[in-house]
Amino acid sequence: MGWILVAVAAAGLLWAGGLWCVRRARVALARAIVAPGPRPQTRIHGSTDTTVTLEADRRTLHRGQFGLWFGDGGHAVVGHAVAYDRDAGTVARELLEVTGDLSAADEGVWTGHLHPDPAALRRRYGEVLLPVPGGAAPAWVIVPEEPRHPVTWAIHIHGHNSTRVTALRSVPATDALGMTSLVVSFRGDGEGPTVPGGASQLGQSEWEDVDAAIAFALAHGAERVVLVGWSLGGALALQLSERSAHRAAIDRLVLVAPVTDWRAAIRNVAAERGLPGWVGSLAIRALADPVAAAKSGLPEPIDFDLLDWSRPGRLTVPTLVLHSDGDREVPLSSSLLFAMANPRLVRLVELPPAEHTWEYNVDPAAFNVAVIEFLQPAREDGAVG
Repeated sequence: MGWILVAVAAAGLLWAGGLWCVRRARVALARAIVAPGPRPQTRIHGSTDTTVTLEADRRTLHRGQFGLWFGDGGHAVVGHAVAYDRDAGTVARELLEVTGDLSAADEGVWTGHLHPDPAALRRRYGEVLLPVPGGAAPAWVIVPEEPRHPVTWAIHIHGHNSTRVTALRSVPATDALGMTSLVVSFRGDGEGPTVPGGASQLGQSEWEDVDAAIAFALAHGAERVVLVGWSLGGALALQLSERSAHRAAIDRLVLVAPVTDWRAAIRNVAAERGLPGWVGSLAIRALADPVAAAKSGLPEPIDFDLLDWSRPGRLTVPTLVLHSDGDREVPLSSSLLFAMANPRLVRLVELPPAEHTWEYNVDPAAFNVAVIEFLQPAREDGAVG
């Protein structure tokens, strides 16, 4: 949700006055939400065999283990901070694994991506192309070390403004249960089919591509699937539980910092950045308006009611939610309301404070235990109990 700079600029336009400014500003706000820009660069001040020194900010000072992309596909797994120089504005962190020449890099992209590709998981894997509306979407099929439950597959769905690499973090937990994993892409994510205008529909249509992944799993030995959704991927999983042609085969959902209410998420980001409430409301109205939505690159306006899972009665599938009160993008309160609306179906596990979708990075052991306990097979037929 890196739309905040555009929001500030748009707010300035509004203060300049005039209906023309209002119209321009709302389109700019809407566009920034559905088509955010590239991730910010982090300055790399130097590295040794065991540490890397980075520009210190809220993200690089965060507790946990993270991924640092640099150069042309280089990747480093960065561990905990070992030194912080407040005067110099730098932090030194453990350097755990490196692919590429980090010594030649002077900037990189700080992410939650601990695994640069499936090979990092040290499991047998392959890539398939799934036919989806508008083209084909690549997916990784990752075979567990011990395929004890071949009839249950886990489908891992990444979030907004990211790729399937993001979702590799949840594979170790399902691998431990002997489930085959299918890590998917979908339209507009840079790997799946391109979309007109380059805009995300916030899950309103992307779920159709993941439905093709469910069909693939069922055609290759699965009898049921578990959907593991990260952020926007959680919203896709929820849509699938209600709209998929194969919804009878969806046995469980595991949602990590899920967007269960896009209106609440948009308003929360605005409030966290100190913007007035009307900024978030203006963006929401623009995305729901046919004219403004089209100018924002969307093929159709966003139906926020369709994407709102805070109301009782919609959810039909047992669901685990992993979230943290450190999330400044999707508020924990949304997950609390979702759980309160579905007390018999939702298990909410609050993990140690972490930025959005960094719960695994902060405490991978607690993350894996929560997933494994929820999905632990309880019946001899391999069903998730």
